[in-house]
Amino acid sequence: MERKDLALAPVLEAALIFVVALAGWLVHKPLLFASLGPTAYEQVETPKRKSGRPYNVIVGHLIAVLAGFAALWICRAWSAPGVSSGTVPLPRAEAAAVSAFLTVLGTLVARASQPAAISTTLLISLGLLQTWQDGLIIMGGVVLLTIVGEPLRRWRARDPMAD
Repeated sequence: MERKDLALAPVLEAALIFVVALAGWLVHKPLLFASLGPTAYEQVETPKRKSGRPYNVIVGHLIAVLAGFAALWICRAWSAPGVSSGTVPLPRAEAAAVSAFLTVLGTLVARASQPAAISTTLLISLGLLQTWQDGLIIMGGVVLLTIVGEPLRRWRARDPMAD
């Protein structure tokens, strides 16, 4: 790893996270959530991988959101207590497994591999973000991160040392 990466990569990733957090603060919506961290990392640190490209980021997270909601319905976990209550109720454990299965299957079929999408689907199936409004907010954060991160990803991908 070159010395420039030790300074540049953390700054770029922090900047991406800050832009999404600031936008969320401005619109009073939680646009920033845990799985955007690894997504920003992929855009900056592994810019040549397909999983960091806009199609994979947006479609992968969209599949994850839909899979999370489908799992809640399939497992009848909508009203089960969320994991933040100190335990993992059986319907939430089932929904987590189903949502992971559906997310991986969906992203493979769509050729939209996006590892952080598993985190996104778990946020929904485990009950941390499980309303349709939450799904829209999640996708808003994903799209914003993609819009801001794509120029950085392309710039970093030109570096022969990237990846």
